[in-house]
Amino acid sequence: MLLVFFLALLAGKVNSQSKNGRPKIGITLSGGGAKGLAHIGILQAIDSAGLNIDFITGTSMGSVVGGLYAAGYSGKDIETMARPLDWAVLFSSSPQLDQISIEEKSEYEKYALIVPIEKRKIKIGRGLIDGQELWLKLAEFFEPVYNIRDFSKLPIPFKCMGTDLSTGNVVEMDHGNIVNAIRASMAIPSVFTPVHYDDKLLADGGMVDNFPVMNVKQMGADFVIGVNLNHGLSKAEDLESTLDILGQIAFFKDAATIEKNKAACDIYIFPDLTGYGAGSFGDSDTIINRGIETGKKYYAQFKRLADSLDAIYGKQNFKEERLPEAKHITISRHTAEGFKNTKEKFFFGMLNLQNNKNYSYGAINDAIHRVYGSRYYKIIRYDFLPDTNGSTEMRFNVEENPLTALKVGLNYNSFTQIGLFLNLTSRDLLFRESRALVSVSISEFPQIYAEYFKYINRKRTARIVLDFYYQSTNFPLYQDFRLSQTLNSTYRVLDAQIQKNINLYSYFGFGQQYNNSKIKTEESPSLIYNGQNNYWFSYLTYGLNSTNRKYYPTKGWNVKARAGYVYNQEPEHEYTYDDISGSSDSIPINDKDYLKLMISATHYSELNSKFAFIKNASLGYIIENNTFVADKFVVGGINDIILNQISFAGLDVSEIKTGSIGSLQLGLQYQLSKKSFLIARLNAALYNFHGTKPENITAKNNFLSGYGLSYALNSPIGPIEITVMYSDQDAKVRNYINLGFMF
Repeated sequence: MLLVFFLALLAGKVNSQSKNGRPKIGITLSGGGAKGLAHIGILQAIDSAGLNIDFITGTSMGSVVGGLYAAGYSGKDIETMARPLDWAVLFSSSPQLDQISIEEKSEYEKYALIVPIEKRKIKIGRGLIDGQELWLKLAEFFEPVYNIRDFSKLPIPFKCMGTDLSTGNVVEMDHGNIVNAIRASMAIPSVFTPVHYDDKLLADGGMVDNFPVMNVKQMGADFVIGVNLNHGLSKAEDLESTLDILGQIAFFKDAATIEKNKAACDIYIFPDLTGYGAGSFGDSDTIINRGIETGKKYYAQFKRLADSLDAIYGKQNFKEERLPEAKHITISRHTAEGFKNTKEKFFFGMLNLQNNKNYSYGAINDAIHRVYGSRYYKIIRYDFLPDTNGSTEMRFNVEENPLTALKVGLNYNSFTQIGLFLNLTSRDLLFRESRALVSVSISEFPQIYAEYFKYINRKRTARIVLDFYYQSTNFPLYQDFRLSQTLNSTYRVLDAQIQKNINLYSYFGFGQQYNNSKIKTEESPSLIYNGQNNYWFSYLTYGLNSTNRKYYPTKGWNVKARAGYVYNQEPEHEYTYDDISGSSDSIPINDKDYLKLMISATHYSELNSKFAFIKNASLGYIIENNTFVADKFVVGGINDIILNQISFAGLDVSEIKTGSIGSLQLGLQYQLSKKSFLIARLNAALYNFHGTKPENITAKNNFLSGYGLSYALNSPIGPIEITVMYSDQDAKVRNYINLGFMF
């Protein structure tokens, strides 16, 4: 009986609409944010039934899935592409750490608030998310159809919907750059920045037509399959996220047309996604599975429809794999527009793409990540414009970041206490292709850091770096691991370097420093001390950072190395101990020149989705005895927060001061949730070994061992860490707390 019904239904469709042959099947996929991933399962069921689709329309996430299907991907292909996506990365508003140039990584994710300044005014963007990573990922997916400008020429003709922000009218997008069109279709106001398309500024099409059934009928569809993910306006108790609320506001106008569009569908599908909202990207696998379950329920209808069409009009071959064969992209020339502060020469120098050379989308996107990681640009889009002679122009459209930004951070840790950080960063100050910054920590122990660097080669891989650092901090003195007295220390460092990048992750350089270090007694205990040392330090330096995250990474290397020569020392001090005074003459400090070496190498390896293994080796070595105490290495603590520090779980910061130490640390990191971690550490070290004969090295005087267990939370104000530590040397439990980004 069902077969007879479908035959009669299709006969009616033919008589009334498509008298020239086989009825055309259209599918409409609605918007719905994360819920749009459920569309994938419906498309898989259509593929399994062997049902050919003739037209597709979609809005927002429906335009993404529908566009991929129209481009020739099967439902199974789209699932394979969607499951491994890191949606947090795709929706981020800044580059990822592994895309940041090595010279920019120290300032990456260091502040809780960043306020762009343009023409001496605060600049507020049009949306929270520019979607650069999303755009590049979509460009990779649509590579096989990069040269198709008319969407009706895709393997399945396609249209997606946007909203013209100047008129409030719906805009059908059926030509141009398909990535740009889809990105415009999903630009939820105040979440994603709007997109320029055909001289219009477009936002999410769901504001006007979230379920564009009439559009697919206008394309020529006689029979419509509609997949709708929204039942109209949500109840107040169902608005659980910011994205849900903004979506509710944005789609007020569309709510009135839902019933009309539903009635125009021949097969109407409303997947059960109870408990999931537009922002539920963390549950993407579950939503995809729900869509697959829904598709299975409708498979029988799709199959009967396909069989009925074949019975009436003859067998039609079904092509599940419709994707055009990937072609090499040969670019005859590169052009760019949108520059205000930077120049084409700078942009193309960093991009380093050659004319008349074949490139894959992956290679192109790697080059764009290299430029994006410079932090000069917030948006880098590109398009391919084929010429009549067969050559192709690659045209870039860029939007620059404001050259100046004010940044704010807040930190509390057990050693330096609470501090408010203020940073002002400005690019192209004094000279083009440069960066200047000043950071100040306002606290009981103030810190100042100023830096200026200038690129000096075409590819922007070499630079001159000038910086100044001032630090005031506690200088605790311990005897047998017991605090005996706390002094105050200050450091002033003037530094000049020439650095050359080896690749995106590493550099080497030569530097020259002038150092001034001071120690003095703040109170009036039995020992009153006042000392200082000035010296010059010439050194070689090497840096490598290939970690996947700045905080709590799971893979990659982080290496810092510096080796050089200390000379022209001018140490002097005076003291009073139990009313007996002394000076540099009575207890001299070694002022000989010496070699100094400091290396810290950490490797992170992912064991599985929850566990990461951490290995660290550190070495601090002054090849001379009896040097000025403030210039020695300070051992202890979990994080590097002061100069010359070598972290060691089990000891408080600066608990040991030594001229020679080598340490090994092993750690196991467990991810409790998306943002929280448990980290267990154990480490051992040999110290005070320079000038000591092997037979005189003892466990009591030269060996350290300790353990630590940390709970960490990656919060909007920075890492929050609470650590309990234990040292075998004194069988004492210690605590360490860090709240917020470190200076």
